Amino acid sequence: MSAKFQRLDQRYFDARKELSKRVGTRELWSLIDQWPLYCGIANLGRYLAVSDILRQTLEVPGDVVEFGSWRGANLMLLAKLLRIFDPHGCKRVHCFDSFKGLTEFAPEDGQATQFSGLYKGALDELKAVIELYELQDEIEIHQGVIESSLPPFIEAQKEASFSFIYCDTDLYKSTKLILELLHPRLSKHGVFVFDEWNYKDYPGETVAAKEFLETYGDKYEVMHVRHARQPTMYLRKLSY
Repeated sequence: MSAKFQRLDQRYFDARKELSKRVGTRELWSLIDQWPLYCGIANLGRYLAVSDILRQTLEVPGDVVEFGSWRGANLMLLAKLLRIFDPHGCKRVHCFDSFKGLTEFAPEDGQATQFSGLYKGALDELKAVIELYELQDEIEIHQGVIESSLPPFIEAQKEASFSFIYCDTDLYKSTKLILELLHPRLSKHGVFVFDEWNYKDYPGETVAAKEFLETYGDKYEVMHVRHARQPTMYLRKLSY
């Protein structure tokens, strides 16, 4: 929870808990199909921001990849947006996640160790939803700790390039590795998108981004996301 919005969010969380009690249990799809009715404004802003940034990269060659997918909401959003905006293109969406929550901490992560195990995913449920929407050929899941799964993928897939890379691992080591390994694979005008840049609870992501920009800052344009709390920043590649 961002300190800027802490009081506002707490009032909202308390109010929606009370509303849940009043309306009672509902059938799953009767809620999902009416999602704008129930979705929080902050979450709606997030989805719109991700959509806006992704659409900026539709003409950029290369796949889409998300690091840190948790339950898979953002992953499915990206895949469904491509189905809508680029249905006949060859872009695929890659998911890298251990589905065991936050585990690999470094000194740069500070007090984020208190969140160990948070964001543990539900892989079987995610696979079932992917099958429901027949996106099996458009999404590839790479299960495992990113520090172990990404290097062999990059080594084996010499041809792989990317247009949109979403960094949502929260932590220093994984973010640093993602930036170092995928900078050469990110196409010109492609983007690195950061979910927790400049975020107090997870300083490691910011430290890794700043270190990367010390070396490659002349090759990127640093972009603020105006209408959403998260993602918080993205880098647009200007040159190799």
